[in-house]
Amino acid sequence: MRIVLYLGLVIIFITTFFVLSLGSSLAKQTVTCSKIPSNPDNVNCRLEKYNMDMIVTFLMVLSFIIADAGAVYLMVMTWKVS
Repeated sequence: MRIVLYLGLVIIFITTFFVLSLGSSLAKQTVTCSKIPSNPDNVNCRLEKYNMDMIVTFLMVLSFIIADAGAVYLMVMTWKVS
């Protein structure tokens, strides 16, 4: 039963890395921020480049989150048994 726990932890570690990197690149590609010249402390951010790449990246992030949930479910069920 320990092998399932270790495998679940590895899956969670790897998919969390991908979720963070894909989410970061998604935010950098789609959100554009600019400073307002009259008020430098205020920043105006807007969503740009809403295209198919953004949707595919979002679906990849969603699939990794679902894989994380499945791994956590397997770990909890294995932990209960042992």
